Parts: sequence; structure tokens; C-alpha cells
Amino acid sequence: MVNYIIELPTLRDYQTENVQAVQKALMRHRRVIDCMPTGGGKTTVAKYILGSKLNREIQPGQSGNAVFAVQKRGLVDNAIQSFSKEPKLAHGVAMSGRKRTWHNRVQVGSIDSMLSWYLDGGYKSEHTYDLIINDECDNHNSKFQKFVEAHDKKRLELGLHPAYVMGLSATPMAKGLAGLYKTIVKGPSVQWLIDNGHLKPMRYVQAVHQGKLDRLKAAGEGYTAQSLAAAFEGLAGDLVSDWKQLGQGRPTLGFFSRVSYSKDACQMLNANGISARHVDGETDDDERKRLFEGLNAGEFQYLCNVGVVDRGTDIPNIGCIQLATAVNSIKKLIQMLGRGARLSTTHSDCQVIDHGGSIARLNTFFEDEIEWVLQAEKTKDLTHEPRPVIACPSCGRQYRGGSCTCGYEPTPKERKAVGLEFVAGELVEISKQAKPKKQSCEDIWRQALYAAGKSNRTYKQAIGIARGKAEKQGTKFRVPSRLDVGNKTITAIPFGDPDGGRRVASLYDGIFA
Repeated sequence: MVNYIIELPTLRDYQTENVQAVQKALMRHRRVIDCMPTGGGKTTVAKYILGSKLNREIQPGQSGNAVFAVQKRGLVDNAIQSFSKEPKLAHGVAMSGRKRTWHNRVQVGSIDSMLSWYLDGGYKSEHTYDLIINDECDNHNSKFQKFVEAHDKKRLELGLHPAYVMGLSATPMAKGLAGLYKTIVKGPSVQWLIDNGHLKPMRYVQAVHQGKLDRLKAAGEGYTAQSLAAAFEGLAGDLVSDWKQLGQGRPTLGFFSRVSYSKDACQMLNANGISARHVDGETDDDERKRLFEGLNAGEFQYLCNVGVVDRGTDIPNIGCIQLATAVNSIKKLIQMLGRGARLSTTHSDCQVIDHGGSIARLNTFFEDEIEWVLQAEKTKDLTHEPRPVIACPSCGRQYRGGSCTCGYEPTPKERKAVGLEFVAGELVEISKQAKPKKQSCEDIWRQALYAAGKSNRTYKQAIGIARGKAEKQGTKFRVPSRLDVGNKTITAIPFGDPDGGRRVASLYDGIFA
């Protein structure tokens, strides 16, 4: 029985649409990811859904509880701060070192603490959750999945239904996501949020002084630590010079490849009259919080950072991002750029200064619409087509289109030097037509099943058809664990199952016949 009504936060129109889409997907699939860009209000949406849960009567098979799980201790404080804003959402904290208040039906929990408390050869507690919201769900997915599996096993023992699981992420790409979640609910695009005044636009500039980028050696989705060190050694002085030219007067977040380089830059900035601070993985949570608040309040101008401020950090007054490192992952780049996207009281846009050539190398801006799919685990698995980027030879601004805002239009020779030409005001690769949008694994699989069904081929042959389609567009095919076909959801046949040799027309109630 409901004892009192929880006041829900006021949502923007697009957030209301998102809540409705997520609730519908949860009812159908039970395990979903809500993909909303940085600054789109994922935590507000989660707060609304949690409050709505508390406003409903507890039904048979339910415990009446919910948890908002996060991956880092600092993110626990972020959630507590959000839930404590009016209208407040009463909550307890499930994290070591904090007072436990189990009488609250909503908990904010650190996944590490929850694993430690609840799991020891099984789920030890009878305190379970009807709804689990996993913030930054693309991070440490294996830990979270371990918790969910043990948690649901315990609920079945207690005669309760499996939990609903809602992941939150602006960049849902990680190993194993498709093993837990069944679909991605997509919110508005970054460009739509910018156009409608909900996020700041970005301005991109290729730094005057680049790192020694020929020394970079790729390793998976990044570069080797040794090659990053070699590429950006001794850049601190040039970094200060470029910042004075391109970013001065803006609260700035700097990304560095190693702690010593960040500290060198911090020292150099201060020596040049620029108030700067340094933060890294060894900085304790309280000091991190003071530094984030200090930069946002204008107490100093520049925060040098190594591997800390790349996700889930709210410093809206950031007006400049300086990339004194290189990344080889679209996901990582978008996460870094997203730190400067929130609306600010000090600047109407965010200046990005790139010393590592990452934007040009990945051909990616923050506002590009990425087609995130559950099966994608690495950048090469994404199905979107990057659009070429050019750096203006006059002012260094990185852009797409006919002429730079400084008035300079690259000569045919300069365009050819970077392998680009302008067609209808848009940059495209020389001698190539604009490529069609690549299809997702779900689209390819649906087409392959229909083709196999019509031609009386087997399930295994359908996989071969799908692989051929993916190869033609330059992507790798993985069989989706689940696929929506009309108003039905079908599941993949496990490897080695005898049904893999059956005709597709005879499978799935004949929908592909």
C-alpha cells in the first residue's frame, strides 16, 4: 500500500517522451539501456522513474525496493546531490563508510560495496530490488552482471519476479552488454539538444603545436603507454602558449596522457600567471569534489586531469577542453568532449583545442549522431559513417563545409592534400560518392532471415548470408541475441544446437516462410 505520494521532478517534453519509451521497453524486454547524451538529463529521468515506482502499490512478487547503482564512489555523491534537490527523493546509501538506512525503499549504491555486502558464494541478503538502475552501464559491465545474476537467483528463491534492469549511458558500447540488456532506447540526438538550447555547441581547433603523433602505436582501442609518453613529452610549454591564444578567459579542463605531464603543465601554467590545479586517480574523493566545484565557481582557471574527469562529472561552466593526449576510440573521445557540453553561466559555447589529432583521425565531432548497437564492443563495430573533417590552414579551426568562419576557403591544392573535396557544400572523400549509411547487425539479420526463409535455406545458411552483407559494407556481423520482428521478439539459436540445421521457414512460428 502507498503511504504517501512522491512528488516527481518536472520533465522537459523530450524527457517525458523518453520516460514513456523506457517504461514501454521495460514492460516488453525487462532489461533495457536508456541512451541519452551527456547533459540530456539521464539522472532526472531515473529520479522520475524511481519516484513513479514508489507511487505504485506493491504487487505480489515484488519487494517494493529499488536501487540506483553506480561504478565510482564520487558518482554516489553526484546521485545523492541530485536526489536531494527539490522535489526530494528519500533514499538510503549502500556504500562502505556511510550510514546504512535500509528503511528507505530507494538506495543509492556503489556496485563494489554491493558486491562485497551481498555476494559471498551467493546472494546473502533477503533485501532485494524490483528495479535496478545502473548508471554509466557501459563501465564495468561484468561486475554489474555478476550482481544481477546472483540477485535474481535469490529473488526466485524468495518467490519474487526477476528485477527490471535499466542501464544509463551516453555511449553504450562495451563487451557483454548484449548478454544482459535486450534493447537500447534512444533519446534525442546531441545536435537536437544543441539546436533547442539544452547543450552548448562546440568549436574545434587543431592546436598550433601538435604532439609527435608519428610515435603513437595503437593498442586495441587506445595507444601504448610508452608511445603516448613519447608523443607528448615536453609539450607543456607549447600547451600554455596555445591556450593563451585559443582558450584564455575560459574555465578549462585539460586531458593528459600521464601524471608527470599533467603536473608539469600545471606548474608551467601557474608560472605564467594562470591559476591551475591537478587531479588524478590518487586524489581523494573530497579533494576531487573541491576541485570540481572550484573550477566551476571560477576560483581557478585550469584543471589538469589524468583519467578522472572523463565521465559522469558535472562541471557546467567548462568553456574550453584541451586535449594534450591522443585517443583511438570514438566512445572515449565523445566522453571527453561531453565534459564541456552542459549549459554554462559563463560561455555560450565550448572551445576544443586538440594537440593529439584525435578529432581529425576519428573524423568525429561531439554532435555527430552515432548509431549505438548492443553488439558493438569496439569502434570498428559501429555502423555509422564518419564524416571527413578539415583543419583551416589559416586559423586552425576544424570544421565541415565550404568556408571557415574566419573567411578563409581552402584552395583545391589544400583540400587535395587531405584527400577531400567539396560537393554541395559538404566535405567528401575525393573520387568517392557519399556512402550509404551502414546497416546495424539487427537490420542485416532480419533481412538474412527473410531471404533464407524465402529460398528454403537453413539457419546456418542465414548466418552466412548475414556475414556476406556485413562484409560488403566493411563491418563485422554478430548474431543479435534478440530481434524484434513486427510485434514479436525472437531469440538466437545457441551455437551447436540442432535447430541451427533446420530450415528458417520452419522456425519462429513460420514468420519468415
